[in-house]
Amino acid sequence: MDAEVVNRTKDPVEISLTIEGVPAGWDVNFNSRYPSFPVRSVMVQGGDQTTNKSTTLEFKAKIPENTKPGTYPVKVTAKDTKGATQYVETINYRVTSKKIETGGIKLSSQYPVLSSGSGQTLKFTIDLKNETNKALPTSIVAQAPQGWAVRFKPQFGDQQISSIQIKENGSETLSVEIDTPATADAKEYPVAITARAGAYEANTTIKVSLKGTQDLKMGSLAGTLNTAVTAGTKNSIDFVVGNAGTAPVRNLGFVTKKPSDKWTVEFKPDKIDALAPGEVRQIKMEILAPDRTIAGDYMMTLTANSVDVTKSADFRVTVSTPTIWGWLGFGIVGLVVLGLAIVFFRLGRR
Repeated sequence: MDAEVVNRTKDPVEISLTIEGVPAGWDVNFNSRYPSFPVRSVMVQGGDQTTNKSTTLEFKAKIPENTKPGTYPVKVTAKDTKGATQYVETINYRVTSKKIETGGIKLSSQYPVLSSGSGQTLKFTIDLKNETNKALPTSIVAQAPQGWAVRFKPQFGDQQISSIQIKENGSETLSVEIDTPATADAKEYPVAITARAGAYEANTTIKVSLKGTQDLKMGSLAGTLNTAVTAGTKNSIDFVVGNAGTAPVRNLGFVTKKPSDKWTVEFKPDKIDALAPGEVRQIKMEILAPDRTIAGDYMMTLTANSVDVTKSADFRVTVSTPTIWGWLGFGIVGLVVLGLAIVFFRLGRR
């Protein structure tokens, strides 16, 4: 056991240590620490008005195996060698006829907190130590949030286990794999781990810090990625953008890859400051194809991007010409036919 000698004065003090009433055959001493050897006095430096100085020693007792059961008091005195101040304490040793199991099991993790995005698997390591003088079959269980999966495996193996045999005064390092749901919110989650071996129990807590994920979805209100426009006329198309992830998407903007630089595409609004998880927003996209655009199908790529995530979708735009141009075309064709008829008529009369 440790014994702390405290000096509550401002001057250094040499303390003498005496032990009285030691039973015959017993070996009882104050020992220094690192390295350990018997001492009978110790020098403790002086403190100041706010702090006290102290020195820690080890108080060791070696008791013979044939000692009879009973209580054995040992008197310890610490005294200022240059003054009258002293401290006296009696330590009672209780000896029983039966061997009492000491120690137990310990459970710890060198890296108890790991970070990842939602939907990922994290791998922890835990150290399980047997501090008894006999082998212990030890079971291991975890208490995690609902919907999470936790697996225990040997450090150098892939077999999932729920218990392990630990040698006397031995230790085992285990791997702990934790599957997090893709829908888990971005925050810190504790996972409690318990090891049991008979009457012994040890606990530790590891923590999973989820940063969340951003997952953009885009489409039209009709559920299709195509639209029809008339050349020379501004056409409005409504589409939606949603955050299917578990973390907010911030500063979301929109750009397009147009069939030609002569096309114009505008967004209302053209920027979203924040899109919360599960939130869906409607965006109006206005497309203007030039007057002389040839009728037909054109591909246009719409991209929504932020610092953390980018999503693109291809829109098929079917361009038609205005009705007046159709009638004008028919008129031109009619005039051409009429002109040819007149020419053939005149030639025929000759």
